[in-house]
Amino acid sequence: MITIGVIGRAQQSPDDVVPAETLAAAEAVGRLIGEHGAALVSGGTTGVMEAASRGAKGAGGLTIGILPGLDRSAANAWIDVALTTGLGTARNLIDGRGCDALVMIGGGAGTLMELAIAYQVGRPVVILRGTGGWADRIGPGLVDGRYLDERSIVEIRFADTPEEAVATAYALATHVERSVAQAESF
Repeated sequence: MITIGVIGRAQQSPDDVVPAETLAAAEAVGRLIGEHGAALVSGGTTGVMEAASRGAKGAGGLTIGILPGLDRSAANAWIDVALTTGLGTARNLIDGRGCDALVMIGGGAGTLMELAIAYQVGRPVVILRGTGGWADRIGPGLVDGRYLDERSIVEIRFADTPEEAVATAYALATHVERSVAQAESF
């Protein structure tokens, strides 16, 4: 099964509100991932992760939450498989490395970590523009408008709609899954 990660900002407290338009975009992305038959992987908690999980569940999709703590009840209500890690933000390694592709929606410092981890291992990332946070700030800082650094490990893609983001991520994930299967067959 193809896995598409959704990375974006959590809501840390009642005063730390993720904008409604960011949450709406995350829910649409989740729904589209579910409609594509891919599993949605996220940090499993609040904010963008919760909205994306709600969208995926509404479309009959499978949702997997990689939780920072050891308490399964910390998962949002739309998580099917809650994997506790006890790793805190180090769980971002699993999110960034463990998916076939990722969609970045908005984002704060933790999201930026996940983006960098995915880039380091060559995982494709599609950034949904217009969703705030790092999704709207990162573009001008990219090398040649496409890479996090001069090594040009994997091209960072951009999308302007949830439909474009998921279609691109799914196509890239399909390519990653085929490449891994071919490598494992040797």
